[in-house]
Amino acid sequence: MSVLRLEKPSVCPRDGFRYVFPEDGYVAWAWTYNDWIAAAKAHYHANPELGEEPRDLEARMESQLCQTLDPGWCMYDDPMRPRASTSLTWDDVQRGLKTFAEWTLGGCKSVAQTEADRRAEVCSRCYMNVNVTGCSACQKVVEEIVGNWKSKSDQALKSCAVCKCFLRAKVHFPLETLDIEAASLQSLYPEHCWLKRGGPNFNG
Repeated sequence: MSVLRLEKPSVCPRDGFRYVFPEDGYVAWAWTYNDWIAAAKAHYHANPELGEEPRDLEARMESQLCQTLDPGWCMYDDPMRPRASTSLTWDDVQRGLKTFAEWTLGGCKSVAQTEADRRAEVCSRCYMNVNVTGCSACQKVVEEIVGNWKSKSDQALKSCAVCKCFLRAKVHFPLETLDIEAASLQSLYPEHCWLKRGGPNFNG
């Protein structure tokens, strides 16, 4: 991840300041920069099992947040780089329908429970695990289809800002089904994502 810094920390992003701890998935969130940093520091101090507070904590927090912000918010950013969005588009819906069609043709298979739990834990600690707006009916349909699937991290799972998928369902899909959409999104998946080919959590 490139080290990006906020252009004006005094200006609050639309959805507030947000940092997801990669160690445990805790979300430090606030409407002001100082409160945001204080929330993160407090979490480290209250949870010694996380280790010592990093000396570059603020830089890490800003860099992670910048990955999700529009051009103009951050220094050292490339305004032309691909970006994830928290809004659902018609292209996202079409991609989801294609994935479901592929899954159905493949016999509606799911991965082993241990693999689903592993993936879910990775997602629960990811800053791309967010609430995605648009097509609430789509989410209800997915919930009905895969209602019996569970993982140990379900309570922490929302939707993926990259693919817009409902994560409580996606972690159970076999890779051969997800491969139809993964190639076009590879540049957007964080390095730690279990779908990032060559990444530390990819299990292909």
